Amino acid sequence: MMHPDYPLPDVDDPVMRPFWDGAREGRLMLQRDRTTGLLHWPPKPMYWKGGARLEWFVASGRGRIYSYVVAHEPFLPAFQHLLPLVLVLVEVDEGPRLVGYMVGCRPDEMAFGMRVRVVFERLTERVTLPVWGPDR
Repeated sequence: MMHPDYPLPDVDDPVMRPFWDGAREGRLMLQRDRTTGLLHWPPKPMYWKGGARLEWFVASGRGRIYSYVVAHEPFLPAFQHLLPLVLVLVEVDEGPRLVGYMVGCRPDEMAFGMRVRVVFERLTERVTLPVWGPDR
């Protein structure tokens, strides 16, 4: 059960809304420049100088562990139930690095370069969080 003080993202933020809408639908959405093909993470707002060229696309949802740390003390009381919590920096196959946490994997199973895939955890009716699990 989710702690009542669990911090939730602002899923209505106009810059991040396509990301959160995609997560709710079970898709990892990333942003790229249609002209150059460059990916933008974090995403750029549509009013950015090249905003007309920006598009969102469905990413593979797979990547590798670039870095990780195991938290044994909660940085917020709301995360106590997740301990030990493996916080990860995942380099997705498309290139950007996303922050998250692992599920379905013990801390002693973690390794740099380990292949992972996105897993979606529904926190509320409106908020689904992309987290990471082993890509077995």
